[in-house]
Amino acid sequence: MTKENEDSLRGKGHLWRTKAIDQRRSRKLNDNERALIETIQTLDSKYDNLLVIVEGKRDVSVLRNLGLEAPIIKTQTRLPRYKLVERIVAEAGKDGQVLILTDFDKEGKDIYRFLEKEFELTSVKNLKRVRRVIRKYMDTWICIEQLVSLFKRSDSPEASR
Repeated sequence: MTKENEDSLRGKGHLWRTKAIDQRRSRKLNDNERALIETIQTLDSKYDNLLVIVEGKRDVSVLRNLGLEAPIIKTQTRLPRYKLVERIVAEAGKDGQVLILTDFDKEGKDIYRFLEKEFELTSVKNLKRVRRVIRKYMDTWICIEQLVSLFKRSDSPEASR
């Protein structure tokens, strides 16, 4: 960039944006972010017959990239809610464990409450404590798809896929 361009408003904006991007990339993972990654990566080994429920395809992508191999079901389908519950119960089976990892916004909480009530009526075990732990580690993030920013840190894990 020439000196003339750096002095213009557009040039200053460009410099500020590139500096901010570089700072975010050079920033390292904090303890909560490390614990969050570790928690998600160890879900498969800690829980037998685990089934994870998320809202959309971006959530699936982020969890797969973090190394989660358990089956994942999306709530954003064309199925009515009662059919979705039937599908989850059938796939989880009698001794299945379900982690409802919907977003922590209003819509995600509504979906969580609905599914939680439905699973109380069935033999499916809901991993409420794991959801609370993940929420605690997410800190200010409210959406699962926002975790993609973890891959942009200097000491972040490589995306597994």
